[in-house]
Amino acid sequence: MTASIAGGAPDGARHHPAANLRTRVPKHEGRGPHREVPPETTWSRVEPHLRRAGVTRLADVTGLDRVGLPVYTAVVPRSNDTISVYAGKGPTRLSAKVSAVMEAMERFAAWLPVRPAVVASYAELDAAGRVAVDPRSVCVETTASYRPDGPLSWVTGWDLLAGEPVLVPQDAAVYQRRLHEPPTYRIATTNGLASGNSIEEAVCHALCEVIERDALTLADLVSGRLVQLAGRRGLDATALEERHPVVGTDSLTGRAAEVVAAYERAALRVRLIEITSDLRVPTYVATTEEDLGPGTSRCHSGWGTHPDAEVAIVRALTECAQSRAVDVQAMREDISAPGEEVSRYERHTRRAQVVRRDDWVRRTTEPVSAAARPSYPSGDVAEDIRLMLGRLRDAGLPRVVVVDLSPPEIPVSVVRVLVPGLESWAVDHSKVGARAAAVWNAGLAEVTS
Repeated sequence: MTASIAGGAPDGARHHPAANLRTRVPKHEGRGPHREVPPETTWSRVEPHLRRAGVTRLADVTGLDRVGLPVYTAVVPRSNDTISVYAGKGPTRLSAKVSAVMEAMERFAAWLPVRPAVVASYAELDAAGRVAVDPRSVCVETTASYRPDGPLSWVTGWDLLAGEPVLVPQDAAVYQRRLHEPPTYRIATTNGLASGNSIEEAVCHALCEVIERDALTLADLVSGRLVQLAGRRGLDATALEERHPVVGTDSLTGRAAEVVAAYERAALRVRLIEITSDLRVPTYVATTEEDLGPGTSRCHSGWGTHPDAEVAIVRALTECAQSRAVDVQAMREDISAPGEEVSRYERHTRRAQVVRRDDWVRRTTEPVSAAARPSYPSGDVAEDIRLMLGRLRDAGLPRVVVVDLSPPEIPVSVVRVLVPGLESWAVDHSKVGARAAAVWNAGLAEVTS
């Protein structure tokens, strides 16, 4: 074993970076995503380390699509990842370039070797009184060979809700293939993997991502599959559709209105739907489609979550533009052709065969005003973190665990945030958890009562 499984804090837990998050992290005043420093500063920090992370080329792919919103890709030819091209978007070309580089950096960091804090079975840790995340509590399907009494590698994380160290299955924290022990999960996922100029910034972005994937899963089940089921059975599903309203793009202001104007100049209609869940952190999905006939139609989407609704909306809109440009570039290895046979885990990146008018993200209900939707803007990254932690606690989610994966000698912070119980099925098609099952059952009861 790497370390004793007897009770007590894991090795190095008292020095875990997440144990001492700053209480104030003022945001840089400027346009775009809320960061604590401007993109010029971030670029000056990371540019000298591109070679070490394997980045050989930065491509401005903005002009590949007619929308014109800045999009960059970072190419890592010898990546250990399933893909070698990483994308970024932003209000300026520099911010888009930095965004692409930071995605490449977080994947690079997640592949670096990690020394386990302990090698033991979950049953052994539990019997010894060690605080550990049950591998089955993560909403990713475990392998057929996984057993609670089988030995696993564990790494140290920090629970932001309980304020204590916690052991995390290494397979749930890193993003790598390991040969010394059987895998714990059927797939490796990047959900909750995020980078930033500081650990606070990385934690904030990771929290937004896991909340976003959870909200998207619940919306897809309720507004999508359950509404379709009700329609086939002749049941009234109006109440379910109203949970996720279409937001009128003509009601947007500021940066969001500017982004929509770019779509309009390109003669593209962008649809915006609010999918905020019971966690009450603003979450939106933006979609475009071009119906050009079977096999040549184009459908793209983007998602965004943030306490500040405008930031969430802009993220969704710009990610949709990023999806369009990256699709045209045709270099991402995870994008498959229409009708191509792929595993269920890869369906979310398969190109559409035709535009499905019955898809819930394309419905045309009466739009609501963006000004009437909840928003919780702040001028501090730490305040955003506290708000999201409070929402997760209020929802009865017991743990929010941060694993620090920051690469040595590179001035970026990289973390994995795990919130056992949050859903991610809509993007990985791996496992449906208790939250999704409860929402489905409640919705089914509502339309059949």
